Amino acid sequence: MTFPLIIFLYVYYGFLAIWLVFILTAVYHMLKFGFKTASTLLLTIIFLAVAAAMLIISAAFIGQIDWQTEISLFNSFTQPDIIID
Repeated sequence: MTFPLIIFLYVYYGFLAIWLVFILTAVYHMLKFGFKTASTLLLTIIFLAVAAAMLIISAAFIGQIDWQTEISLFNSFTQPDIIID
């Protein structure tokens, strides 16, 4: 059974979409229900900066992969190497 590696990229995009919803929810709650001080704004900016850094680092790693590569699974089960007489 073979399939292209790009399937994992689409799964990653799905996780990114869910992660974006969580990020937006967290920022909303920090700004809406946090104390109205400069530290709340500063921590929100730090939170968004770390999230952006994670996206940039993962994009750098993902950009190096050839997504047209085919993955083969379970080929050893269909073509045994050992012949028993």
